[in-house]
Amino acid sequence: MPFDRIPKGSLILVTGATGFVGSAVCDAAIVRGFKVRGVTRFLSKAAALVEYLDSKHGRGSIEFVEVKDITASDAFEGVLEGVAGILHLATDYNFSTIYETVVGGVVQSTLVLMKAAAKVPSVKSFVLTSSRIAIFHPSYGQPEISPKLNEWNDDFVMMAKQESEDGYPQKSLLVYAASKVKGEQAAFDYYNSTRPSYVFNTVIPDISFGPVFNPTPGYYSSHSLLNELFRCEPEPYIVLNLLNPASLAVDVRDVASLHLAVLLSTQTDGKRLWAAAHPFEINDLLRIWREEFPDRTFVEDFKFPPQPKITLELTQSEKLLEEFEGRTWLPFRDCVIANVQDALYSAQPTSKFWKERWF
Repeated sequence: MPFDRIPKGSLILVTGATGFVGSAVCDAAIVRGFKVRGVTRFLSKAAALVEYLDSKHGRGSIEFVEVKDITASDAFEGVLEGVAGILHLATDYNFSTIYETVVGGVVQSTLVLMKAAAKVPSVKSFVLTSSRIAIFHPSYGQPEISPKLNEWNDDFVMMAKQESEDGYPQKSLLVYAASKVKGEQAAFDYYNSTRPSYVFNTVIPDISFGPVFNPTPGYYSSHSLLNELFRCEPEPYIVLNLLNPASLAVDVRDVASLHLAVLLSTQTDGKRLWAAAHPFEINDLLRIWREEFPDRTFVEDFKFPPQPKITLELTQSEKLLEEFEGRTWLPFRDCVIANVQDALYSAQPTSKFWKERWF
């Protein structure tokens, strides 16, 4: 399968570039011979990442531009000059419970970037990062789940509009899910109705683990949550709200590779593609860590009902990954061990931010 829609040496724009997945994407793009322009709200937040990537790959491999508000109609004016490909990972992670603010903002920022890209002839490919929760969310009582790539999590959208914060403590999760559904739908609607000069696809990651590429201290979503379970600090039960029941884990390095493969492939256009690899449950994590770190103490295994069996349409994603990287998914064991390497040497307690919005 050809991966030459964009020639090596071209400039790729990455929004959300300082995040867990975004920084992995930047590293992977540079390894493949591309230049990267990252988008951040504050240039100071990107300084350590630039220094790290420059030291690893040589100076000049990455630059950052500051965009304070990606929902502004002129947010990307001048930012796309010379850009050949766009990887749009930035989204609203504030986990507000206000539907109109979160969902409207995600839709607006996505369309602003897509419309700006349509005015730049050099842009040949655009990839949007969606989320598994845009299609489904696992729950107990479902012995088997086989969601299709043409499905949407409309139930969560409806609940996000209807449930009060008092009536549903995790309304922020519903609103986040709705933003991923509506943002991706709006993107496809725009693409299919206007057919801009670039191709458009989406990557749909499930729960992502693995090493964090940004050396800046901070909270890196699922990476940091997994470290808290590993450290048992301050308590391991916060992660249970997100991984109980669990779904399919995927190494962040595979997520990054798939973003690039989809961006560069001449065979993908108007597609949704999974980034999901390994069915697991929380006790699998604990078992691996006990084997790998026998001198550490971990919580006892949890007792949960049987997990649903989840079957996803992975054939195209696996084919892309194998042809792009020459291998299949990185092993689950390697992924969860790599995730906790920084937790071996540092401790960062659960942020008040996450507790207030999720639990």
